[in-house]
Amino acid sequence: MSFDESDLGALDVPQIHAGKVRRLYAWPADESGRGRLLMVATDAVSAYDHVLSRPIPDKGAVLTQLSQWWFAQLDEVVDNHVLSTDVPAVVEGRAVICEALEMFPVECVARGYLTGSGWAEYQASRTVCGIDLPEGLHDGSRLPEPIFTPATKAELGEHDENIDFARMVDIVGAEAAERLRTLTLAIYARAEQIARERGIILADTKVEFGRRPDGTIVLADEVLTPDSSRFWDATAWQEGSLESFDKQYLRDWLTRESGWDKGSDAPPPPLPDDVVTATRERYLEAYQRLTGSAFVPAGAGRISPMAKIVVDVMPKPEILDPQGKAVTGALQRLGHSGLTVRQGKRFEIEVDGEITDARLDEVRQAAETLLANTVIEQFDVRVEEA
Repeated sequence: MSFDESDLGALDVPQIHAGKVRRLYAWPADESGRGRLLMVATDAVSAYDHVLSRPIPDKGAVLTQLSQWWFAQLDEVVDNHVLSTDVPAVVEGRAVICEALEMFPVECVARGYLTGSGWAEYQASRTVCGIDLPEGLHDGSRLPEPIFTPATKAELGEHDENIDFARMVDIVGAEAAERLRTLTLAIYARAEQIARERGIILADTKVEFGRRPDGTIVLADEVLTPDSSRFWDATAWQEGSLESFDKQYLRDWLTRESGWDKGSDAPPPPLPDDVVTATRERYLEAYQRLTGSAFVPAGAGRISPMAKIVVDVMPKPEILDPQGKAVTGALQRLGHSGLTVRQGKRFEIEVDGEITDARLDEVRQAAETLLANTVIEQFDVRVEEA
């Protein structure tokens, strides 16, 4: 389902905050009187403290759904703010109902690798946020151990500022600062391990926390997304390059190819189509590699209860018809359960359960795997009403 920010006008609740990419709305309190918010992630994208003029399609849904996945992985590390994903249809898949918390006015950053603003500071002082680092590191180096490097939260159009731990203590107090540092590094340690097992390096990440009325500190906002983290391909890193699955690609285009001077007062130029497409693809790849599942766009659901998936196969003229039985067995060996293929050039694939967009994508992927060979000239996948 395509999304336009003007659609948010259909929400019959007051907006209480508009950030760079998120909108917060007052939501009715629960039976106990606990305050609640509706948090909506738009498709807007920001870079260098500017909200760019062109959105990245599906970005808000990717960030929301990936955050939900990560919250589940971090369940034993820290509580989170999400109460429900049962939200109005207009923001389905890109919004959550969450607790109203007292948010800490700092961003908590964990770095396992040296890059970005940390690399810039290191070149000048061999430190990052007051933490001494060894000589000989380069952009992309793994640090001896992860470090905690907080930053102040900036208003829209202002710059976040890296601060040392002593400054953070001044802002939030010693007890809270220690707890936030411990939680941030524990989140990074757990997430870095999970990402590494999936061939992704989690170079750094930014998280935010809030406090409940009883004093409990809770993970809030988004977590471990391509907007708040740097994800690198592990194989490429081992070979000496930093291939990213986050918005670094977009930042690089702005500073290297667009001709825009980020130090000027001029707004960034509009993103061209190819940069929008490539950025979206990086977000989707991060989602799929981390979760192990293809991203399903918000609102995607049943195609029809009275439909079938058809694969028309065109073998080369000298090849006999593919055998449905053999292909069905191959599907099962590849892990595609609940799909049955009938014999002939026309495969009618029977699907256990309803046919969703995600299930159709699975059939397309299965067809590409099975039929991309020397005996098949061409194939086409489509849905037919029964």
